Parts: sequence; structure tokens; C-alpha cells
Amino acid sequence: MSLPWSVWVVAGLLMMAAEMLLPGAFLIWVGAAALGTGLLVLLLDPSLPVALLAFVLLLGLGIGLSLVWLRPRAAARRSTVNAPGSGLVGRAGVMLAADRVRVGDSDWPARPLEGAAPGSTVRVVAVEGLTLLVRPEG
Repeated sequence: MSLPWSVWVVAGLLMMAAEMLLPGAFLIWVGAAALGTGLLVLLLDPSLPVALLAFVLLLGLGIGLSLVWLRPRAAARRSTVNAPGSGLVGRAGVMLAADRVRVGDSDWPARPLEGAAPGSTVRVVAVEGLTLLVRPEG
């Protein structure tokens, strides 16, 4: 005889509710594993060691899948969010001086890869630190 299925379900729901108060994407997996174990206990009535093993396996599966699914997405966001060159490559701008370019409503340090006179239209081809590498359009 295992714990009653309702104990597993209530514990799972409490863990999921706690995730909203303490976000960290961990308690959600504990709650989901407890809900899954509660469903298993309701349907099959396993012994307590089997129920605990099912809980641990479901928890490991949930955490493993979340790492596989979330980690590449988080890395992609980190590489572009708040990066100086985010969204600048390919945009057109106007040379203000030999070493400054205006792209949109911002002025940036620039290094023309070919001669570009002040006032000419250029296109951003790369970003090195905060310096935009630009080529004249035309």
C-alpha cells in the first residue's frame, strides 16, 4: 500500500502553486512528478517503494527534458539580448564623420571598410565591440 493518490495530487498542486511564488523552474517539475505519481497510484495502487521510484523517475525525466528544451533557447536569447550589435548588422546608416555613423536614432563609432565620405549612406556589415564596420552603399 502506498500513500493515497490524493496526497500525491495535493502535494503536486502545492508545488506547482509554490512555483508561482518562488519562480525558478524547478518546483514545477517536482509538482508534475507528484501529479504523475498520484495518477499512477490511482490507476495501479503500487507499493510505496514503487511509487517513490516512479516519482524519482518522473522528476528526472521532467528535469532532463526541460534542460534539453530550455537550455538552447536560453543560450540563443543571451547571445542577442542587450548585445551592442543586436539587430544592427544589415541596417543602413549615414556617415557623420570619418569615425561616426548614425543608424536609426543612435550615433555609433564606426570603421569604414572602404572609403565613405561624411553624409554618404553606408550599410553595417559587422560589429566589433561597440564599433560598427560599415561599407558604402551603391
